[in-house]
Amino acid sequence: MTLDTALTALTGALAGYATAKVLVAVRTKAPPARSMRTNVNGRRVPVVLGGPLALGALTGIALVAMAGAVGWGPGRAGPVTAGTALLIVALTLAGGLDDRRGNEPDRGFRGHLRAARSGRVTGGLVKLVAGGLAGLLAGALVTSGAMVLVVGASVALGANLLNLTDRAPGRAGKVWLLLVVPLLVWGNAAWAVAAAPVAGALLGCLGADLRERAMLGDAGANPLGAVMGLGLGASLPAPGLLVAVTLLLAGNLASERWSFSSAIDGTRWLRAVDRLGRK
Repeated sequence: MTLDTALTALTGALAGYATAKVLVAVRTKAPPARSMRTNVNGRRVPVVLGGPLALGALTGIALVAMAGAVGWGPGRAGPVTAGTALLIVALTLAGGLDDRRGNEPDRGFRGHLRAARSGRVTGGLVKLVAGGLAGLLAGALVTSGAMVLVVGASVALGANLLNLTDRAPGRAGKVWLLLVVPLLVWGNAAWAVAAAPVAGALLGCLGADLRERAMLGDAGANPLGAVMGLGLGASLPAPGLLVAVTLLLAGNLASERWSFSSAIDGTRWLRAVDRLGRK
């Protein structure tokens, strides 16, 4: 990453952070009753961080794109920027629908497919379809041929897997940052510039998540995972991306049998990282 690219990414991240921070304060001041959920600690917490995250990220992306339009090279919007914005919008809307439905009894791939066979459309199924279609469209923007399908799979699996980690305050945000920061530094430069505002917006939301003032919910976790999946597609060569998609699939399938929370609580260093910054 060149110095100009790093400065552009930092500018987008700061814009995303500032916008999300303001919107979090607004959304948590008087959250609607329908947004309230009981979290893992038994507290009633509003699921309202998806909107501030998305709007903060899109604001940062738009600011950087405007700078590019007037001649700042690293900020010039291209296919990767368009793909990132598309995923944020599509997965935030689909995740928001699932958040409004509340806790459905059907969970996991099997549960959603079983419900579909019986004629019921779950919020999770809508997310899977939206993630798959948006992933294919974003994949077509960054690659061609059969690799479009691989990038689409990376996006959909990344979105679902990160959502599965959103079971404790701040956990999904920490997982995303741990996985994405190396991509921001060493991955595709155009994607890094587009994803930096997402990182900034997440940091603007993370404090409220950790302090149990609000939750990311599906509208927050799903777009994060989708952007990560696109970053893998834009940054890795074909063999590396196939390995990454295999690992994402393995993680999704593992969640059908084993609890990530139990694994984290049973490992000292993971438990320490997971609880860092909480009340």
